[in-house]
Amino acid sequence: MSYIEELKEILGRLPLSESEKEIYLTLLRHGPLSGSEISDITGIERYTIYTLLGRLNDKGFVDVPPKRRASKYKAVPPKDVMVKLKEELENQHKKKLEELNEISTLISKLNVEEEKLVGTKPSDLVWLINSESRIKKGIIELLKKSNKSIIACLPTLETTSYRQIRQEILSTLQNIMKKKKTKMNLILNWELEEGTADEEIANTLTKYGGNIYQWAIGELPFAAFLIDNSEGLIVLQSALLPVPKYGLALWLRHPVYVKPFEQLIQRFNEAGAFKKWT
Repeated sequence: MSYIEELKEILGRLPLSESEKEIYLTLLRHGPLSGSEISDITGIERYTIYTLLGRLNDKGFVDVPPKRRASKYKAVPPKDVMVKLKEELENQHKKKLEELNEISTLISKLNVEEEKLVGTKPSDLVWLINSESRIKKGIIELLKKSNKSIIACLPTLETTSYRQIRQEILSTLQNIMKKKKTKMNLILNWELEEGTADEEIANTLTKYGGNIYQWAIGELPFAAFLIDNSEGLIVLQSALLPVPKYGLALWLRHPVYVKPFEQLIQRFNEAGAFKKWT
């Protein structure tokens, strides 16, 4: 096997087309040639020769002569090509490493509270909460964490303890809107009556840009509190008789689990289940 044939095999490991390899090997065999001479020897159409020679020049395999009549193209020795390719690769690697170090430095300057980052274990992403007192505490804690948005769906349950919890939740939402002016959508499952504390709170929420909706189709089957498109608490009915009672909740601590509930509420709205209160 001649060195040209061996070189052809080696060049197969580099990003060169068959035509580019053929032109480069031809120049190595025959020395400097014009474009027309390369075309005659290789059989490659003349109108593509100069494009291919330009690519070979960009890749460091061919020296392009000054533009004049009967210009000759010369192959760069393979060893010199390898030196140039190696230098370019090292420069690229150096530049990427510098960029990575710069990004790492910027990240290290961020005040990230690692203990508050969401875990990756399923047990960290979904919490199960029972008892009304613990659920109420979780709801208030969640709502106070909100920074950008809140979606809250409140059902109506005729129990003294639930009415107290409901009032505390509404008061918390009112205070959040006064302080943060968070984007808020509140969905209620009861009619707001004039002159009541609920109406006063609803007026405050709308004053600061909140949207109040009435659930228009029967009983709201759950309570939901979703914040910042990233975290949420879903309260489920644990008993239906003699009156509905809420005693079980899922605290969703990852956007992947929150998004389906946001989409569900959006579909309810699109289906006409909500009527905006003004």
